Amino acid sequence: MKVAVVKAESYQSRTVNEAVNKAVDLLGGWEKYIKKGDKVLIKPNMLTAAAPEKAVTTHPEVVRAVIKAVKSQGAYPSVADSPGVSNVKKTAVKTGIWQVCEAENVPFVIWEKSRTYPCPEGKFVKHFELAEMIGDFDKIISVAKMKTHVFMGVTGAVKNLFGCIVGTNKARFHLRMQKHSDFAHVMVDLYYTLNPTLNIIDGINGMEGQGPMSGDIVNPQIIIASENGFAADLVMADKMGFKAENMPIAKAAIEENRSALLTEIETVGDGKDVKYVFKRPHTYESMQDTYVPKFILKLGQNQLTARPSITSACIGCGRCARHCPPRAINIKERKAVIDYNKCIRCYCCQELCEHQAVELKDGLILSLLKKIGIYKA
Repeated sequence: MKVAVVKAESYQSRTVNEAVNKAVDLLGGWEKYIKKGDKVLIKPNMLTAAAPEKAVTTHPEVVRAVIKAVKSQGAYPSVADSPGVSNVKKTAVKTGIWQVCEAENVPFVIWEKSRTYPCPEGKFVKHFELAEMIGDFDKIISVAKMKTHVFMGVTGAVKNLFGCIVGTNKARFHLRMQKHSDFAHVMVDLYYTLNPTLNIIDGINGMEGQGPMSGDIVNPQIIIASENGFAADLVMADKMGFKAENMPIAKAAIEENRSALLTEIETVGDGKDVKYVFKRPHTYESMQDTYVPKFILKLGQNQLTARPSITSACIGCGRCARHCPPRAINIKERKAVIDYNKCIRCYCCQELCEHQAVELKDGLILSLLKKIGIYKA
């Protein structure tokens, strides 16, 4: 199993194009993955309507490089994603991806309908309701962003595929799979349902800390590519300075014998030895995933998990309230108010807030457990 890591100093079009192609060449070349006449879905990370320089979404120049490479093989690329809350076209325009599609004369597909896709070998999910048009494509390329994630630790090639679930349908998975480990196993099932042909991660700039939207911008200056999304994410997390195999999705895939170990992956390219120390998310683990008995969790959930807290930056736009899976948020006097008895600690409010008005704060007991070393994030 091979992962290519190639240096790229900027988003200048030629630089990105060379880096993406070099990475794929190290894996065997585009002709290994894309054949003449293939209909290819390019799936970027379009979390929300954010400008490219914010490092929230896949940079449009990386999308452009993949489009050009697919066309060079005589194949037919299309681009699509389904943000959890934002208007799709508005998001595509703001991120610059819509303009790239227009310039390269390829369709940006707006997903509106879903259909059932079977997942007979799924551990947690036996079928997914995914974008109806996905079935029209011969190949899928996941073009992700190198970021931390408050719920999953990191988000890369595998988590990027969550966008194939149309719009607000994503919320029910947070309701059903409130434990980090359970949600991670669902992502493993989703990956093997979609089975992308190639996985590319935009790490020219990225995000640390409170990702995937409210963190700090960093500049790793790399492109990562692999035909295996779990391998790509393991190498990415390792480059970020995390214990890669402990990340929830990686751990779930390894437990299911669906992912190689980090030591079994061959890393190639001029960026293979680079290392960084990304700031950790405030929390990507949950006391639900530890040895603490459930009855204690029920009695002290507010103190045993990091909970979202609304700051003075809140303008009462209602975005968090409209898309909170358990409907735990209301707007009162132009400010979001959280009912912690309903809150499931999915952190969707923090992830989706455009004003960075949601902080994650440890409860008193959780803070104490961390100090004495019983709980380590």
